[in-house]
Amino acid sequence: MITTVTLSPCLDKTVRTSRLDLDAMNRVEAVSLDVGGKGINVSRALARLGVPSRALGFNFAGGEVIPETLEAEGIEPRFTVCEGQLRTNLKIMETEIGRTVEINEANPEVTASSIEELKRAVAEASKDSEFVVLAGSVPKGAPVDIYRQLGELCNAKVILDAQGELLMEGLKAQPFMIKPNQFELETIVGKISSEAEIVTAARKLIADYGVEIVLVSRGSSGAVIVSENEYYSHPAVKVDVKSTSGAGDSMVAGAILALEEGLGLEDVLKYAVTTAAGAISQVGTTFCTKGEFEEILKIS
Repeated sequence: MITTVTLSPCLDKTVRTSRLDLDAMNRVEAVSLDVGGKGINVSRALARLGVPSRALGFNFAGGEVIPETLEAEGIEPRFTVCEGQLRTNLKIMETEIGRTVEINEANPEVTASSIEELKRAVAEASKDSEFVVLAGSVPKGAPVDIYRQLGELCNAKVILDAQGELLMEGLKAQPFMIKPNQFELETIVGKISSEAEIVTAARKLIADYGVEIVLVSRGSSGAVIVSENEYYSHPAVKVDVKSTSGAGDSMVAGAILALEEGLGLEDVLKYAVTTAAGAISQVGTTFCTKGEFEEILKIS
């Protein structure tokens, strides 16, 4: 079983327009509304690939659609309900130039009792999980070391996708894998200007914190995967970009699929890049099917 944990769930509203003109009226070509949050996205991407998971995390008023949607997609929801209104994130996709503008709201503050309830749920769910994915930002009220606390409770391989202090503190729980993008990696190691520097920085994290795999996404430059003794890079797969939302979360799902199949590090990277390409070829925060994944894999 795979368990994902989302502390900042959301509704993702994606608006497509040919080009955003800040000084004039803009006409919308299409609108989509999807449930989201990084861990939720990983669960949804896994479901499309045929991998079952359960989704834990916080939820808020207005978020009743989240467990309803996940159940309909074959995902088991186990959310801790908190006071306050669920956030909505606005993503504006300019189709003419292939640019996405993201405007993200913040979730309400969570209480100490809600945090303790979630910690108990994560500890219990990890007992029959092979992987636990801890991903995304956290609401006010959650301590900066929340991912360290959750990671230390897990009786499973932890995959951490966070940035800044959340990532630094989470590393202290010795996660199995981390999946920063290049910017997120730079928030803890400083400026990176080459693939070789990514490998050096990743190997230092492996040595210092006991991480086994560092998977670094690089947008249009593809991705790099590093272990203690191996590293591989892979270019981005060329597809028709319809939305970049959820691409990094799809990478995590693809890596998990490869790990579940017992594949080596190079194929873990290939699967990750392929699922990311599948996500950006979809409108809104949606994900590729197993069939679409297999077709893209042929050209990866």
